[in-house]
Amino acid sequence: MSTPASLPWIEKLIAAQSISQTSNKPVIDLLAAEFTRCGITPLYTYSEDGSRANLFATIPAADGTTDGGVVLSGHTDVVPVEGQAWTVTDPFTPLVKDGKLYGRGASDMKSFIGSAMWLLPRMVDAKLARPIHFAWSYDEEIGCVGAPAMVKDFKARGINPDFAVIGEPSMMQVISAHKGAHRGRVTFTGIAKHASLGPHGVNALVPAAEFITFFENLAGHWRENGPFDEGFVVAHSTGGVNFARGGIQYNIVGEHVVLEYDFRTVPQMTTDEVVAQIEAKIADDLLPALKARAADAEALTGATPGEFVDAVGIEHELLAAVPALGTADDAAIIGLANTWAGRPGSTEAQKVTYGTEAGQFALYGDLQAVVCGPGDIAQAHTPNEWIELSQIEACDRFMEEVLIWASTK
Repeated sequence: MSTPASLPWIEKLIAAQSISQTSNKPVIDLLAAEFTRCGITPLYTYSEDGSRANLFATIPAADGTTDGGVVLSGHTDVVPVEGQAWTVTDPFTPLVKDGKLYGRGASDMKSFIGSAMWLLPRMVDAKLARPIHFAWSYDEEIGCVGAPAMVKDFKARGINPDFAVIGEPSMMQVISAHKGAHRGRVTFTGIAKHASLGPHGVNALVPAAEFITFFENLAGHWRENGPFDEGFVVAHSTGGVNFARGGIQYNIVGEHVVLEYDFRTVPQMTTDEVVAQIEAKIADDLLPALKARAADAEALTGATPGEFVDAVGIEHELLAAVPALGTADDAAIIGLANTWAGRPGSTEAQKVTYGTEAGQFALYGDLQAVVCGPGDIAQAHTPNEWIELSQIEACDRFMEEVLIWASTK
């Protein structure tokens, strides 16, 4: 089997550790150095603490145009390896064996990034008719945290690509739609008392239990009433409270409860409409009832008026909101991406349940986005993560086709 031309680049990226929520500087420095070597100035946007960065770069058209064209995008972070049994190789020591490349990020998704960087010098030397942009993000694996700031930044600079390809592993199939992925936390605060004096306290577990029931009913409504999109394995939006921590022990009125929920929306639904329902449930129902119980406890104990009422509360945080992707069936990018992937004339596209940064790109302007990248999502996040070398070769051909398209008027 031949060795993919981009393999050396991919191996360098795998060796440069960039676990989510830690610095991705080793990868960003590699990428930035190559752009600089090729005469391209990289642009950065940073995490709040400055330890992690997005990198955006543009190869302009021969006439200097930076508007339009295509953006090739991927995340530089990888998931942790702790607790996983890596038996083939060290996670950050790439190894080629039996037609596969092993290493953390081999499939998700440093092969796509490495393939693009391998072709970068040829892209720079070409006389492009359309610009090619690169968008490499941080902390995708914890909720697509980095990409929004990068997208807003390049839009603010007046850079408006026509198309985006997010290179998540899809076996080089074109993905036109995925569900939105959301994570939230609700914290309930009551008043602790000995259980024998229960009415003198305020049990935070009561509104927490009511919230769990509310969320289960909300998901049941979606299941029964839609909206439905039959292109997905599960045709409706889904959700549930999947984490709960609260109380100290059985004979103490529970003072604190933390719940975390997940919901996945079909493209026909928005984040805002679901969050509005959650906020309304808290503000109009759960919180007034909690305050009323606190007032009753004040009266029973002779506490200062307002002492208990001011102490109790409910805090809601939306921790991650990855918007759904719903590229139109007749969008030009679907045919283009299929052509670049070696299927000229095809307009086939798939829908998947997992979320990506593609929806964040599609939120801005008229940009059309798809997911298309080498490797199998089934290998992502696993011990002994691997990608078939043939998938890397297919991605290299994809990049060459992108260059041909960008060079042709």
